[in-house]
Parts: sequence; structure tokens; C-alpha cells
Amino acid sequence: MREEEIIEKLQRLGLTKYESIAYITLLKLGPSKATDITKESGIPHTRVYDVLSSLHRKGFVDVMQGTPRLYKPVNPEVVLERIKEDIVQDIEALKKAFLELYREVHGEELPEIWTIQGFDNTVERAEYVIRSAKHEVLINTPIEFLELLKNEIKGRKDVVFVIISNFDDIPSWLRADNILLARSGGAPWLMASWIIGDIDYALFFGALPKDKRREKFYSFWAKSPKIIQNYMHWFYTIYFDNSEVIKPINYENLSKPLSLVNIRTLITVLRFAGLPRKAEIVGRLVDTKELIEIDGEIVDYEYTPLTANVTFRYNGKELKVGGIGSYFEDVEGEKFILLD
Repeated sequence: MREEEIIEKLQRLGLTKYESIAYITLLKLGPSKATDITKESGIPHTRVYDVLSSLHRKGFVDVMQGTPRLYKPVNPEVVLERIKEDIVQDIEALKKAFLELYREVHGEELPEIWTIQGFDNTVERAEYVIRSAKHEVLINTPIEFLELLKNEIKGRKDVVFVIISNFDDIPSWLRADNILLARSGGAPWLMASWIIGDIDYALFFGALPKDKRREKFYSFWAKSPKIIQNYMHWFYTIYFDNSEVIKPINYENLSKPLSLVNIRTLITVLRFAGLPRKAEIVGRLVDTKELIEIDGEIVDYEYTPLTANVTFRYNGKELKVGGIGSYFEDVEGEKFILLD
């Protein structure tokens, strides 16, 4: 990364341009006098002490007392991790504040589905779904749109991807162990796009726009576990089950424990991993809604367009475990953790 880009990113984190230059200079020089920092960085001598004092207040610089006084850069990993924690806390606080504000003004909860206008905004939302996922990402989209998500997909080695597209061949950047690829059945309607992250966020849109219509492009953004659970069901039964797997995940090379939240993703993984598999399941008893966490083995599964469940051997007995919304099974599974 070029130094100009680093300065720009530091400014986005709240540093001024001079503060960014001073911190980079200290990383190069190590503990230094103010005069040395001025000489190396070009920051005016009349400004350098104010700049260094501000960096000290913001936690980027330690002051080493003595004659002469030295300024030492704080380890970048320590600084950036603290900033990340602060940003995440601020974002979560803002989410709650905005929800409360909306509720106070409108007397109701935020809508479960939003309309997104503009193709570039849709790309940004798709990238956000991938960045924010903790367990799995399901994608059904033409290769032209998939390529726009290349960097985000390459950056996530810690989630399972199930990707359906109109592949001619397999790009090298999609050959990672955690990615399962399927070639679309080919019917035009199969290429409507879905990008689903866990049960938290989902994005849906139809045909890709022509350049002149990018600003008039619309997509739909959902944040509702009940709705997204239906989307996941359609993803598998309409799209995945009518497609050809051309690259399975490499289960043995994935880090364990491996957590998933969709029963059909779990079964898809088990098809390639084999049975039995030691696992942990977090969910609720269907009859009583009691929260349970159980350790045992997955020994079988059932997968049809209407039903999807696993047989879980636990304390000498067998339980049927389904996904969110289960009512025929014994357990409504909310998280499935494969241990081996």
C-alpha cells in the first residue's frame, strides 16, 4: 500500500494529515526527538509539538521523559485493535439508538424489507453481507456480478460459501477450501440474484442493469430471520437442487469447530464430509421451547424439497433436529457446530 493511501485511511480513522505523517515517520525512525521528526517529515517546527501532543492523547504515541524528550510510536496492532473495538461499540450503540428513534417517531418497528436504489448501492450491500457474516454465505448470481465481489470473497476464509453461478470454468480465486461451487441449471429465471449471510441479512434483485440504467436499478434488502429462513429454503430447493456441483468444499482442510446456522447448508456439508460426525447443537425443544445445548453425533440426515433434518445421537437416544421453524422434529436447531 502506498504511503498516500495509508495517510488517507488514517485520516478516515480521525487523524489529521500532519498527525498521520508524524505517526508514519515515527514508525520509520523509532523513538525520536521532535526536531528529527520535523526534519524527516517536513512538518513545520511550529506545529510538530501540537501534533505529537495530539497523537499522545489519541493513544498513537508514548512520550519518553528526559533530555531531550523522545516520542515513541505505539504498536500499530495495539492502536488499531483499540480503535476497532471502539468503532464496533459505537456502531452497536447507534443501531440501538436509531431503532429506538424510529420506534418513537413511527410507533412501530423498522420494516423487515427495504428497497435499495442504484446499482453501486446494491454492490455495497452485497459486500456488507459477506463482510458481516459469521458462519455462512449463500450466493446465486451471474458471474458478472460475482466478479464484483471477488475481493470480499477472497478475504473470508472463516465462513462457508455456497455459490451458484453460470460458470464456464472455475476462476482461481474461487478454489479455496471453504467454497462450494455449483453451475446453474441454465434457465434465465434461475439467475435472479440472492446474497444471504447467516440469518441476519439477505439481498435480492433480478436482471443486471445496462450501464445507462444503473441509477434506476432496484434491489431488496431484508433483515428478518423468519423471512431469511424462507429465502434460504428457496435458495436450496429452487436454485441449488437444480444445479450441478462442480467444486465441493474441502471439509478436511477447514478449521474446526465449524459453525453453521442453516440446516440445508449443514446437510450439504455433510454430504462431502461423511458420517458420523461429532457435533454440538444449540436450539430449542419443539414441544416446550426450552433452550438446549447438546453434544453428540450426527448419524444420518433427511433432505427433500419439503423436509430437512439430521438424526442426532445424544445420551443413548436419537433426536430429529431440524432448522429454524421446525415443528415435526424434536429440536429446532439454531446453530450446528461440527467438531471433527
